[in-house]
Amino acid sequence: MLELDNIKLSYGSSQILNGVNLSVKRGDVVSIIGPSGTGKTTLLRCINYLAKPSSGNITFDQIRMDYQSVNKAAVQAIRLRTAMVFQQFNVFKNMTVIQNVMDPLMVVQRKSEDEARKIALEELDRVGLSAKRDHYPSQLSGGQLQRTGIARALAVRPDVILFDEPTSSLDPELVGEVLKVIKDVTSSGITSLLVTHEMQFAKSVSSRIVFMDKGVVASEGSPADIFDTPSNPRLAQFLNSEHSL
Repeated sequence: MLELDNIKLSYGSSQILNGVNLSVKRGDVVSIIGPSGTGKTTLLRCINYLAKPSSGNITFDQIRMDYQSVNKAAVQAIRLRTAMVFQQFNVFKNMTVIQNVMDPLMVVQRKSEDEARKIALEELDRVGLSAKRDHYPSQLSGGQLQRTGIARALAVRPDVILFDEPTSSLDPELVGEVLKVIKDVTSSGITSLLVTHEMQFAKSVSSRIVFMDKGVVASEGSPADIFDTPSNPRLAQFLNSEHSL
């Protein structure tokens, strides 16, 4: 469903991605792990062109794009079929919970207000926020804000959902409620890519684990391959350091 070929990206003199190759099948749940600063979030943002690679190719179903000659229509087509859940929630502070979820349905997909409200209510119920639908972000906990973001992402019915470290901005006691919602989402069959530092969670929900180091995919395999029998010395070192925290 998704193929990334030799993706390279730099900021100034800093090379962030050094030729990343990644293949994702329909229905896969792929967790991307690795040390901070190795390009995990940047790679995720390259998929919907929020980050702009200097070279490489992306194939999304039948849509193919060369990053050296970007096709705006292809970018738009990919964005319409993906949704992203951000680290910092990215909800509109001047909108209620339900308005936040309805907004992309009405603005991007041009749905009527009645249809957008119906879909939004379904997704808020799915993430356990029906009772908070008329609250503003200032009245919500971090976990509730992130669940709002997940409901908004699901509402557009994406083919692929991208989770960018969705628990990194949460207090520890709020992490569990968000992970439970993500587990429900990923078990529903939607193709998912998840950048996370939650190793046990990644092990439990993923069909495949990708370990990035120094801007490349250094190792990938099943959860058992990666966590139980890591063959890459750098991967083993990383897992040991995470386990000791």
